[in-house]
Amino acid sequence: MSEKEPKKKTKKKTKANDVVAEKSVIYIDYTAKTKEDETVFDTTLEEVAHEKGIYKDNERYQPMLVALGWNWLLEALEEEIVGMKVGEKKTIEIPPERGAGFPDPKKIKTIAKTKLAKHGDRPIKGETITFGRERGVITAVMGRTVRVDFNSPLAGKTLIFDVEVKDIITDPLEKLQAVVKRRIPVLEEDRFSISIEGEVIIIELPKETRYIENIAFGEVGIASDALKIYEEAKSVKICTIFDRPEENQT
Repeated sequence: MSEKEPKKKTKKKTKANDVVAEKSVIYIDYTAKTKEDETVFDTTLEEVAHEKGIYKDNERYQPMLVALGWNWLLEALEEEIVGMKVGEKKTIEIPPERGAGFPDPKKIKTIAKTKLAKHGDRPIKGETITFGRERGVITAVMGRTVRVDFNSPLAGKTLIFDVEVKDIITDPLEKLQAVVKRRIPVLEEDRFSISIEGEVIIIELPKETRYIENIAFGEVGIASDALKIYEEAKSVKICTIFDRPEENQT
């Protein structure tokens, strides 16, 4: 009796839905640092935030929603994520010219201390201030003026991103739910509902959302995102649901 030949192992095929495409809606975890000094400046991982001393109480440490092609990430980063598979990890290097750019001497400005005082800022070296629409760091205090560098703190630096693709969303309703959560992160998924009727997206929100600061801007963002996500739709209806209060039973 002849020995049986060993079975050949067949390579598992990767489904199209498991590979990130150019317009995919995905969840990723990442940690970002500078190559020059390995300073971690952003992460979605709570344990890393604690470890690197950048943890913030008001941050939500969880996989981040990304709609590729919407400029939510650096273009160079998106290009490297396309083609990755669910569960795949990748280290991506972004040069300064494709990241935060190079320092611009024109963004280093001299400002009178009196102007800083009007904005409630203190003339202290190393202080981060917001002046108009610009955010910068005071680099020198000189008599009646201060020198402020409005360049990005990442300007001129090579950026390193350790990225993991956690999930790819393909279902239209799940995509819509994701963009609502992105705009109103405090809203639990069982507190709102989404339906599609023909060319209309209907989003029902609970009355509690009326008390959220700047909710009107959030709803405008939801409508914009929803129309991008579901290209077949022509309009979005956002409704607030007020339930009849339960009567006290004696």
